[in-house]
Amino acid sequence: MRTKLLLFFSLIISAASAQNNFLDTSTWTISSGSATGFSRNGSEAENVRELGINPHGDNEILWKAVPDASSNADGGWNSMYHNIDPNKTYRLSVWIKKTGNTNGSTYFGLNALDDTSSHATLLLNDTERSNPYFWSGDLPELDKWYLLVGHIHGSDYTGGNDTSSGIYDGVTGTKMHSTTDYKFHADAERLRHRSYLYYNTDTANRQYFWGPTLYEVNGSEPPILELLNPVRSSGSVESLWSVSGNDINYIDGKVGIGTSTPDYELTVKGKIHAEEVKVDLSVPAPDYVFKNDYQLKTLEEVQNHIDAHGHLPNIPSAKEMETLGIELGNMDMRLLEKIEELTLYILSQNKRINLLEKQIKANHQ
Repeated sequence: MRTKLLLFFSLIISAASAQNNFLDTSTWTISSGSATGFSRNGSEAENVRELGINPHGDNEILWKAVPDASSNADGGWNSMYHNIDPNKTYRLSVWIKKTGNTNGSTYFGLNALDDTSSHATLLLNDTERSNPYFWSGDLPELDKWYLLVGHIHGSDYTGGNDTSSGIYDGVTGTKMHSTTDYKFHADAERLRHRSYLYYNTDTANRQYFWGPTLYEVNGSEPPILELLNPVRSSGSVESLWSVSGNDINYIDGKVGIGTSTPDYELTVKGKIHAEEVKVDLSVPAPDYVFKNDYQLKTLEEVQNHIDAHGHLPNIPSAKEMETLGIELGNMDMRLLEKIEELTLYILSQNKRINLLEKQIKANHQ
């Protein structure tokens, strides 16, 4: 699955998130109209909550838009406003599935207000937006669940769109489209989530909503991968993605990207792009080379080892590395050992050179 789904190792799934979702969908009961924390968009009859199959195959309560023939609001909600810090980033998401045809438009957005209840949302170029939507239009396919994700950043944010913002295929996890990110005005105080069906005049159409979230982005929010394929309360992954091609697989607690046979907690068959990687050492750092009792091989012994084996002492052969790969932390320590040994050789040679220079100078006096 060719995707920009994950960033900086968010692939490592936490079994449970330490942060609570601002949006409490436990208030969704089998009924119609508004629910506590969610104000209906459209008439009561256009907003129905009923049991159905969610994106993960579970039987749960879904919010269903049932449009009438008028070209106006046809279902969905405005959540209640939640207090926020305008200096921080927040991530909003919702699952949506449309059935029938493409009549009407799907909307996924937000509203931020200041203390006077004035709109306090900006585009990333600082343009004011009183009616901000992360995305609106037709989903990529009918009768299929998609996860919609958008971010609103802190007021002093100067970067671009968060690369995890977008519309994700609920089956493959592929990001199908990007969405538009926003930022807070400096005096923003409150934020709400909103998601709608609008301008649908075909009464046979339906739009289903499930799992809306609003999280502060601080490292304790669940990664996108967990929203796409959640870790259950037992800590195990209940569902398994196994899609041919460049896919993501969960096998017995292991995550495989581009492989269906992960042999470690995370196995990637392909390239990884990261700003920084931290490795915990499983072997000691080689400062032991500088201890007085360290048995530094003579250069003759090193030459003999190279002649006999074709590689440096304590370094695996090319064939071994090609067959087994290398362990980054272990190899870095072995290479550091060689650098420290090389430093000792240089220091020793320098002493000999200085001694010879003194002897030559003495002979010419």
